[in-house]
Amino acid sequence: MDYPQRAKRANVFMDAHLNLGEPLSAAQVVRIRDISEGGARIQGRSPGIGARIVVTRGETAMPGRVVWTADRHFGVAFDEPVDVDAVLKAASPKSPAKPVYAAALTSGLAHFQRAAPRGRPASATFGLRLAPTP
Repeated sequence: MDYPQRAKRANVFMDAHLNLGEPLSAAQVVRIRDISEGGARIQGRSPGIGARIVVTRGETAMPGRVVWTADRHFGVAFDEPVDVDAVLKAASPKSPAKPVYAAALTSGLAHFQRAAPRGRPASATFGLRLAPTP
């Protein structure tokens, strides 16, 4: 028996928002564990099989329904094909504007700079070369 070819899935670990299909429902943060253009495996509290939901990451909203649930994961079948590349490139809902280590390097606070290991220049921090402080 020939089965239809399954869509290519991307194994990921990224945050997204989950809303029930209602306009004023509260959003919860969930993790997308794998995704394809037709569906996704989500880690989080399942709203139950058959529930209409909207998974949002960045500007991409992915309406669908819950088709299976097990333990802390559940499967979502999207209503329309999703642009997986756009989802993968979208910013996380909890991401800061810039990474914490970058904020420490650019803030000018001397106590964030660490001592150089033996034999290495003092200007190398986090893999970046910093100009020596006067």
